[in-house]
Amino acid sequence: MEKVSKEVKIGIAFVIAIFLLYYGISFLKGVNIFKSSNTYMVVFDDVSGLTQSTPVTLNGFQVGLVSSMELEENNSAHKVVVYLDMDKGLKIPKGSKMSLDVSVLGSATILFESNPYTKEYYSSSDTIVGLKKKGMLDAADSMLPQVQQLIPKIDSILTGIQTLVNSPALAQSLNDVNQITGDLAKSTKQLNAMMVTLNNDVPSITGNLNKMSGDLTTVSSQLSQIDVNATYKSIDATVKNLQSMSDKLNSKESSLGLMLNDRQLYDSISTTISNASLLLEDIRKNPSRYINVKVF
Repeated sequence: MEKVSKEVKIGIAFVIAIFLLYYGISFLKGVNIFKSSNTYMVVFDDVSGLTQSTPVTLNGFQVGLVSSMELEENNSAHKVVVYLDMDKGLKIPKGSKMSLDVSVLGSATILFESNPYTKEYYSSSDTIVGLKKKGMLDAADSMLPQVQQLIPKIDSILTGIQTLVNSPALAQSLNDVNQITGDLAKSTKQLNAMMVTLNNDVPSITGNLNKMSGDLTTVSSQLSQIDVNATYKSIDATVKNLQSMSDKLNSKESSLGLMLNDRQLYDSISTTISNASLLLEDIRKNPSRYINVKVF
């Protein structure tokens, strides 16, 4: 009886050891064998980065994990069937998404996005279509051909830039720019000096303008005091007098008009003046004819 008892103890210890080993391995894998779960099948085209015990999260909270994976039978596309152990109380509405997200470091997570607009749910026999999110590595792979096409163009641009930098014309242009900058600085200084002078002269100019404005105001007030009607009447009377005098000069009835308009009188006066001139000339040459001086 004692011998049997030892064998039984050894057997019980062996079974317990196997159970603890299995539980330990499952625990390390993230599997809780004491927690009930439902198994769902999700089909992915690509499971790169996905491993057994990969977590399934809903809004960042783990609600399941990957239990196993296998190739889909009778499928030339070689799709992969992933078995998920989901929490027993969790239901998966139809139309929900299972997305495989792989980080830059290579760790994968299946993101469960529940569909809140239906009350129909998947059963364990249903197959859910999974999606794979494009990460930074996928984007880099897609951009690589474009980058390869850009490399020759970038090399050509760099060659052109190197040629431009080594060109003597560029150095000359820089020297010209430096000279232009110096001229601009000199012109700026002169302009500043002119502005200083102008600022000094502005008060006197403003004073002169104020004085001129005052003089114009005075003249304007004096002009406003002139009796324009009286001045106009005086000018009109003067013009009429000048007109009357002009009429009298042109008239043959007045003495002055007769003298100005009588041709015969003009000729007589002209002849008289001419004779007088001849007489004076003869007196100057022969004074003895006209002046008799007697001495007693």
